[in-house]
Amino acid sequence: MKRLYCEFFIGVAVLFFLSIVSYIYVTQELTPDYEEVIEFNQVHSVVNILDEVANSLGQSRADELLAKYVEENHLSLIAYSWQSPELIGETIDELQAHQIYLEDSYSYFVVYGEGNQVYKISPDLSKPIWQKLDFDETLLWIFFYAGFAIYSALMLIILSRRFRVLEQTTLAFAEGDFAVRASEKPGDRLGSLNSSFNQMADKISALITSHKQLTNAVAHELRTPVFRVQCQLEMLEDSGISPEQLHYVAGIHDDMAELEQMIEELLYFAKMERAAIPLNLSSLYVSDWLDKLVSKCRKDTDLTINVDYQMDEAAAVDVYQLTRAVSNIVRNASRYAEQCIDLRVFRHEQALHIQIDDDGIGIPQDERERILEPFYRVGTARDRESGGHGLGLAIVAQIMARHQGKVEIGASDSGGARFTLIVPQALATD
Repeated sequence: MKRLYCEFFIGVAVLFFLSIVSYIYVTQELTPDYEEVIEFNQVHSVVNILDEVANSLGQSRADELLAKYVEENHLSLIAYSWQSPELIGETIDELQAHQIYLEDSYSYFVVYGEGNQVYKISPDLSKPIWQKLDFDETLLWIFFYAGFAIYSALMLIILSRRFRVLEQTTLAFAEGDFAVRASEKPGDRLGSLNSSFNQMADKISALITSHKQLTNAVAHELRTPVFRVQCQLEMLEDSGISPEQLHYVAGIHDDMAELEQMIEELLYFAKMERAAIPLNLSSLYVSDWLDKLVSKCRKDTDLTINVDYQMDEAAAVDVYQLTRAVSNIVRNASRYAEQCIDLRVFRHEQALHIQIDDDGIGIPQDERERILEPFYRVGTARDRESGGHGLGLAIVAQIMARHQGKVEIGASDSGGARFTLIVPQALATD
């Protein structure tokens, strides 16, 4: 806000300064200075009067009138001889030609009468009237720039409020509230930006809704034919088939089980995308549910799974969802680990951390963010031959987002992958 105000105010001030410079250039360089012409004529009239007085009443009388004129007009008077170094060639030429040389505003040289001396008439800055005049000019600029400052501040306050409202709407939309729209009231509008944002939001919302409906529809519709195929396979087994055919039937059973698991993950992912589903928080000791999960995972793999509790406290989490998240990571790690998987539970900055390390091939740094996207796979090392459907880590990301937490991906001490689930203080409390 301060930077925006400074940029706006400096820009306006520079623009005004350039305008003044342009005005001065046009009025003084390209057109005659009429104020100078008027002042020249006034001084010339005074000099003519002094000439007539000097010729008729004498030089001393003319000098007295000049002194009186200077005193009444709060000016100062200095007499110079023609040989004085203060008189340059241009000044002398002008005095000899016109009896007047204007040095500056209210400051000029004159000669009259006998012409033995040159008089310099200029403002007497010790007099209060000139100090008052300087103060008035300074005060004018102070009021001018103060007015610009107040105007700039008011404009920025109005604009920042409108930007803040639009920013909050944008953040709400980015966090999954696809029904939110920017206000188009006259006091909230930023030109056509609000309406353009609403049009974009409508299109994105419609696209996401269509995508979710398609995902749900496909997953639900697939369940029926999968169930039918499984029933027909069981009937085929009971009808008496050859051992060779039983081998093929067993393969079909495995493929159907994998397809059914993929459908289940797809439905669960679609369910997690619906923001209306609340968390079912329960305050349990981490070891109560994590030990059960680890025991179950050990039955499905020959790898060593180690658990290190650096803290074992009650944490308010959705146990079902967080168990699902840890399970997905552990099962994913079991596909790439060489010998062991290490789990470590600890607190850092009041947040619950569950860290899962494996000693496999690891994940390239430029791929670590994208593997949390649905159906994304890394290179050729972690491909479909290793199993999985590309939804497990996306579900983990959704679960952590619901817990207002995050997933950090890095490298383990053994060179493999490291996944750290972080639940913030708001949900990970005693």
